[in-house]
Amino acid sequence: MWKESYRLGVETIDNQHRQLFKMVDDLLEVVNGGEGEDYKQKCADAVTFLYDYTVKHFQFEEGYQASIGYPDIEAHKLQHKRFIVTVDNFARRMTDSQYDMPVVKAFCGSLVAWLNYHVADTDQKIVGKNLSKEHDSLLTCLGSFSSGALGVASTMLGLSADEITKTMSPSRHFKGDIAYEIGLVGDIAGKALFEYSIDFAYSMVRALISKDMEDVDEIARSAMAETSNIIGGKAAMTMSASGKLCDITTPLLVPVRRETWTFEGFHLHTPKGDMQVLLSVE
Repeated sequence: MWKESYRLGVETIDNQHRQLFKMVDDLLEVVNGGEGEDYKQKCADAVTFLYDYTVKHFQFEEGYQASIGYPDIEAHKLQHKRFIVTVDNFARRMTDSQYDMPVVKAFCGSLVAWLNYHVADTDQKIVGKNLSKEHDSLLTCLGSFSSGALGVASTMLGLSADEITKTMSPSRHFKGDIAYEIGLVGDIAGKALFEYSIDFAYSMVRALISKDMEDVDEIARSAMAETSNIIGGKAAMTMSASGKLCDITTPLLVPVRRETWTFEGFHLHTPKGDMQVLLSVE
């Protein structure tokens, strides 16, 4: 059922959508296969996954909309809430009927219709042409930088995806112990501020040189500067590959932020410390 025309250009959301469509396809295969000996268990497993994953996806998608200032976010949230009610109702009906085939088929029909229309129409408006050029550039930056940061943190700290919580909005309460700023030049111009907690910096250096640190010295500062450079470079490559040519300037150590930052960004929480990136585009 998945179509490339459904792509939003936001990597995490697109990947989540593909997984949702895959699970719907799997449920349809279960139904088409008839009521075999494991039919009920497969139905139960598919419904549980779809329900849990849909709720998580909606939370992420709404967080993303909030991070870019999407004007119709409340109407979008309402559609999500109504669909969750629909899923709840069908889940009860299927359980009560012991996954009676007509009930499961009715659920599949409702699911297929809603998911296709929502992704093909409603979700497309998040990144529609009615968005300003600044919002469009910010959306591209957020997706590119957050993907790059998640990959770098996972690889360099040896963490699984489940151990990293990515929030598509900055934490107003988090102020890092080390901060670097890079400039964005090209089709997308602006700046990015990288903030790292002391625990994150120590963990990064420990992972790189297998040695504990007692203080933030030149090794730690240099390592976090290069980490910022790697993330920024990956983001620039992603943006350029999508048709928005972009390059970055050399990371500059800056004083730790104390004033209120009004721009958008994202936050990564890990067992080894936190980091966040704040973005401003012109």
